[in-house]
Amino acid sequence: MSAKDVAMDLVEITLKTALSVIPVGGALISSVWDVVKNNSLSKRSEEWKAALEERLSKLENTLEDIGNNELFTTALIKSTELAMKTARKEKMEFLANAVIHSVNQNIDEEKLIVFFSLLDKYTVSHIKILNFFFDPTRFKGVDPNAYMMGSPTTPLFSVYPELDTPMFDKTYNDLYVDGLVSIEKLNVIMTGNGMVAKRTTQLGDEFLIYILGENLDECSALRKENANA
Repeated sequence: MSAKDVAMDLVEITLKTALSVIPVGGALISSVWDVVKNNSLSKRSEEWKAALEERLSKLENTLEDIGNNELFTTALIKSTELAMKTARKEKMEFLANAVIHSVNQNIDEEKLIVFFSLLDKYTVSHIKILNFFFDPTRFKGVDPNAYMMGSPTTPLFSVYPELDTPMFDKTYNDLYVDGLVSIEKLNVIMTGNGMVAKRTTQLGDEFLIYILGENLDECSALRKENANA
């Protein structure tokens, strides 16, 4: 099928057309790509621009400052690519925070690239687990005196019950393998103090602060009504 034939077929195709009746040979994939680009990707692009503009508008830096900032440029390119790969607004928030923190934070480019690699593969659930174990006791009801003995997952699931799924062990293991949390297994019995102890490593802390900011509780994607403010 020639390019002209494909173009003529596309004229006849509407959004209500079933994929099974669209001619193959170029028209089908061209139609699918066009509708995705004009709908889902366009929506993601607008949401991403809005998230960035909200944060950029609060900076005192000049256009010249950020235009000459190599770390900001790297972060902007990488984050925009990743933003188009997700439909989760929470993840876009993490990416936008990372871009802004690249303006004034003291971080070298190698670590920046590693952090964006982690953002690429991590889900919102990964970040919730890391956020909790940065300091479990900042959440209401998470107190060593509230527990006798048990697993650290008990207070974690009380704050983020949506994490209690068959995927949890795999998600947590990713954080351990990447060196962001300090213990390999959570399904062990500990004292009350152990259940609510800090579990993030220095690298985990640096990553969290990079994508959330110094005040971790201010990230709306992770904020809970039962978090101490």
